[in-house]
Amino acid sequence: MLLALAIDPLSASTSVIARLFPVVYVGGLVALGLLVSFVLRKLATVETFRQVHPWIPLLHLAVWLPLVWLLQHRLAPAASSADWWSRGLWLLVFAVAALPWLRSVCLGVVFAVEARYKIGDDLRVGDVEGRLVGVGLRAITLRGLAGVDATIPYERLLREPVVHLNLGEHDTPCDLTLDVPAGIPPARAADLARQAAALSRYASPRRSPEVFLAPRHGSALDLQLRVRGYLYDREHDDRFRSDLVERLHAVFTAELAARRPQ
Repeated sequence: MLLALAIDPLSASTSVIARLFPVVYVGGLVALGLLVSFVLRKLATVETFRQVHPWIPLLHLAVWLPLVWLLQHRLAPAASSADWWSRGLWLLVFAVAALPWLRSVCLGVVFAVEARYKIGDDLRVGDVEGRLVGVGLRAITLRGLAGVDATIPYERLLREPVVHLNLGEHDTPCDLTLDVPAGIPPARAADLARQAAALSRYASPRRSPEVFLAPRHGSALDLQLRVRGYLYDREHDDRFRSDLVERLHAVFTAELAARRPQ
């Protein structure tokens, strides 16, 4: 009796451990996969690791495929040939249900192998323009001129035309819209804006700025200026806008002063 009482607590604790081990094992594998995926997503936004960025979709697969294999062995360790057919059928059902997701993953692998796009490329995908700042398992991230990030699935890269902006020169367009000052003829205001944009220290010497007149609220008597300058480096986008506004303020003020009757 005493021996049985001495053994019972040990057997009970062993039974609890045996019941908890599968839960801890499966949870640990899933947590490990999520942790590695989180680290890979962070690396996709770090410029220092730009050489690794094209391979991040492959690294995601290299992490999750072995984990899925281990999980299915733990959840269904032994199976006959009939069971394998059943598993294969269920796997096919899940694959069909997740077809858009799988298609994006496969396209990410294809783009990674081709090394078609790199971090820092300026791209136009359909009507979205931006700099490539992130490469994920199913999508890329483009950062627009206003600093807004847009997520573009790989399926969209396949369906829509993708344009490398100024691939040879790496000049980046920058638009600024403002009202034509009262008291200055529109043509004169456009000339002054064009000169100010060309003289900016951040303007590219390879391309001349462009200025367009546009109606404000559909009225041809109330006009706006749309100044399109070209930067030698997109990183100076905000600096160019600030410098251009400062120059336009100076030239418009001087022009209005010159037109004021003495």
